[in-house]
Amino acid sequence: MRFMFSRPRAAIPAVLVSIALTACGGNGEGKAPTESSADPAAQTEPAKVVAYSYWQEFSDEYWNKVLVEPLKKKYPQITLEIVRPGKNGTQKLEEMIAAGETPDIVISDIGTAPGIAQLGYNYDMSGMIKKYQLDLSPYDQATLDYVKTFSKDGGIITLPYSTNFIGLFYNKDIFDKFGVPYPKDGITFDEVLDLAKRLTRTDGGTQYIGFDHNSIHFLAGGITRDFFDPKTGKANLSTKEWRMAYELLSQLIAIPGNRFPQDKNKITRWHNEDFYKTQIVAMAGVPNLISAGLQTVPDMRWDMTSYPVFKGYPKTAQAAGGRGMFINPGSKVLDAAFKVVQTALSPESQTVISRNGEQPFLLTKETIDAFCADLPYTKGKNVKAAFYNRQNYPKHPTEYDGLALGIAYTHSLDLYTGKDINTVIRETEEDIDKQVEQLKSGKK
Repeated sequence: MRFMFSRPRAAIPAVLVSIALTACGGNGEGKAPTESSADPAAQTEPAKVVAYSYWQEFSDEYWNKVLVEPLKKKYPQITLEIVRPGKNGTQKLEEMIAAGETPDIVISDIGTAPGIAQLGYNYDMSGMIKKYQLDLSPYDQATLDYVKTFSKDGGIITLPYSTNFIGLFYNKDIFDKFGVPYPKDGITFDEVLDLAKRLTRTDGGTQYIGFDHNSIHFLAGGITRDFFDPKTGKANLSTKEWRMAYELLSQLIAIPGNRFPQDKNKITRWHNEDFYKTQIVAMAGVPNLISAGLQTVPDMRWDMTSYPVFKGYPKTAQAAGGRGMFINPGSKVLDAAFKVVQTALSPESQTVISRNGEQPFLLTKETIDAFCADLPYTKGKNVKAAFYNRQNYPKHPTEYDGLALGIAYTHSLDLYTGKDINTVIRETEEDIDKQVEQLKSGKK
């Protein structure tokens, strides 16, 4: 049985979102966590846990297999209800809180932690982790370290049951048409730039795109994820690392014909679907398409490698987020809520997640070997490339990262119209600072 996954589409205000688009961190493989035979709070009385998920499109079948059934098997006294967001995720959650129907758990991207914490979901699970002897050593340590940055004292206010990755997906038919060798794991941006020049061309009336970079923050993500100077709090995209990304984007833009047909007069946002729908893209550097698009084209001749890196920065790529679970500190069923989180992190649930093409948070030989096992259209593909790079997360995350990301993307499009890099960076920083100040003023 398999499930189709995609990135969240529920609306989350920009100030709540720190996009983590976003290869697997924690370069070691551990053993599956062992559970203590002594449950310090063996709960025998019935308990109902309500979990609010920002992912509208996840089916009951998905939740039953990943969470509900494993929970019922281990803790038959706990009933789990999953609430979906409808059209506006945050609005519905706020309405539930205002109505006194506050969910015990919120499931959202881990990068939204600062905003989710503002809604009251800032419970530090460290005590529960110790109480139930949950060994976190076999899990993705890069993601875990990132989670700890959301708390001043290194507490854990969220735990992801899965992570995401960014990879380089390529169309074999386009490479074969033009006689170009396929890319390999460990590929650099210099090599991608060369391939993009060779593959961006018009043939038979069709304009082929050599490389779809998706967004400026993906290009920069392997070497920097911070939008603000941690000392001044001001936007800072003038660093060496950000400039490397802007220089690369300028070089990609300069390739004749490397622009989507629909962008002739106006640059539009992201073209992930063109890779598998129109199939005019030779290479796409995007988050997990395995479970967010490629399942719709089982006959397409695609494959993948690790996401490109800058020379001198090996095996490090933009972290692509994760599906985090946040607990309400005011919940009347705290122990039961944590047992839901613990069940999601269990080897059984983690294996199901991995088999269906979503990167597990638990990194053991078993979960890694199981990756995509239930997806026949991935047979023979280099899907283990998802684990090749180390996750690179923000060193100094802020609640305004999502806002900054959107502004940086929008201003980066000015490079297409001929603006120079220095002007684009300066105007980006000014716009970010202006909008952040407006938001701060609105909170006073």
